[in-house]
Amino acid sequence: MKKIIASLLGALMIATVFTSCGASMKDGTYKAEYSAYSHGYKEYVELTVKDGKFTDVNFNAVNEAGGLKTDDEEYKASMEPVSGTYPAKFYPELAQKLMDTQDIDKVDKVAGATNSTVSFKELVKALLKDNVKKGDTATLVIESKSEGEGGDK
Repeated sequence: MKKIIASLLGALMIATVFTSCGASMKDGTYKAEYSAYSHGYKEYVELTVKDGKFTDVNFNAVNEAGGLKTDDEEYKASMEPVSGTYPAKFYPELAQKLMDTQDIDKVDKVAGATNSTVSFKELVKALLKDNVKKGDTATLVIESKSEGEGGDK
């Protein structure tokens, strides 16, 4: 009997933890970006949360002129032959993985885009740590990596 009660209590605790995780995400649209440009671009992520779930995820990078990295054909032409991928392919792929899993720790690295995968996870985790829990929709600015660390080019 004690084992049954212990098992039921354990299951109840696990269910409570999972329910609490979703409930701690407040509805809203949240943005995190790096503080400086790396290789001409500044990566950012935008998350929309509704009813404790990600309903939209946008990951990209912008240059000082406001151009998106996913639209940069020169960048694609120089990156794809070397790494087998390019921003217009891997940015949406990472966003979709988060939408599918609803868990940033279950988003695997994208081959050829390791640095951007790390950036994506860092930006999302920073938002989840504080902004999303509090419902703070102000843009979160994260200290940029040094010039040699960021980007996949």
